[in-house]
Amino acid sequence: MPSIMEKNLFNLKFAAKELQRNAKKCDKEEKAEKAKVKKAIQKGNMEVARIHAENAIRQKNQSVNFLRMSARVDAVAARVQTAVTMNQVTKSMAGVVKGMDATLKSMNLEKISALMDKFEHQFETLDVQTAQMEDTMSSTTTLTTPQNQVDSLLHEMADEAGLDLNMELPQGQTGSVGTSVASAEQDELSQRLAKLRDQM
Repeated sequence: MPSIMEKNLFNLKFAAKELQRNAKKCDKEEKAEKAKVKKAIQKGNMEVARIHAENAIRQKNQSVNFLRMSARVDAVAARVQTAVTMNQVTKSMAGVVKGMDATLKSMNLEKISALMDKFEHQFETLDVQTAQMEDTMSSTTTLTTPQNQVDSLLHEMADEAGLDLNMELPQGQTGSVGTSVASAEQDELSQRLAKLRDQM
């Protein structure tokens, strides 16, 4: 049974990569549609611009959906890997994989989601016998990502991109950096105006 599960494990990992590739394709399409939006606006054709804008948004959403599913499949693959390693593969878990190949190859998000539901249900009902296994599992799922680290990375990337990320910050920090810079510039401007008035 483990050898069958190992084959399925390979398919899960392959599907996760394939889903990421699809996300990248959507990103390319989104960029192409955005370029068409710009052209249509320049020509003053707002109706066409709107159609391309809708296409761009659809591609962006689809890309996010593919990435989310890729992460979910990846997390399931990691848990299957643990089950195989710890000889915890149950008959019912092996039963879940019937018809799995066709589902994964279809790249149909609804079908893949239903398959992941079945896998996740198996993990919930699986009687975990060692604390070590629990630890291994929790470290391989994306649910344990500390949110404050995620938030700080988002801010860091936004800073690099020169964007202002208006996310909920803990009280007392909100916009402190931006406002202090702005107020310093304001003060400097006021001083210059005062000097000019004195000279007149």
